[in-house]
Amino acid sequence: MRGLFRTYKWLVAILGLVFVLVVGWIAAPIRGSLSAHIDVARGHYKLLTYGLPVSWLPEYAALLRERYGVEVHAVAGCVVSLSLISYVRNYDRISMAATNRRYGHDVFKECEEDAVTQWGRTKAATEKTP
Repeated sequence: MRGLFRTYKWLVAILGLVFVLVVGWIAAPIRGSLSAHIDVARGHYKLLTYGLPVSWLPEYAALLRERYGVEVHAVAGCVVSLSLISYVRNYDRISMAATNRRYGHDVFKECEEDAVTQWGRTKAATEKTP
């Protein structure tokens, strides 16, 4: 009887862990959307990022913050899970749409173009300096 009880405890523990992982994976997009709606309702506009950042990211983040009050937050480096990717994609989809609605145009594309141009000028100027 004791052996059966121990086996049962392990089985319940393993099934519980699998359940938590599956629910967490399935719920990630919902959590991302919900978090974005809450932040937007509070007036906090953010863009979440992960992975290797592009070289002009500091300029991009500065332009978004200065012009529109949008904060850029890196939530992970290069190693990400599928649930984190779905969380970030859903968060950014809601947050970016709300930001663009608020200002009436695609502020992210505008800031990206300006950041790339600004970064290019800075890079060219530093390469000319001996």
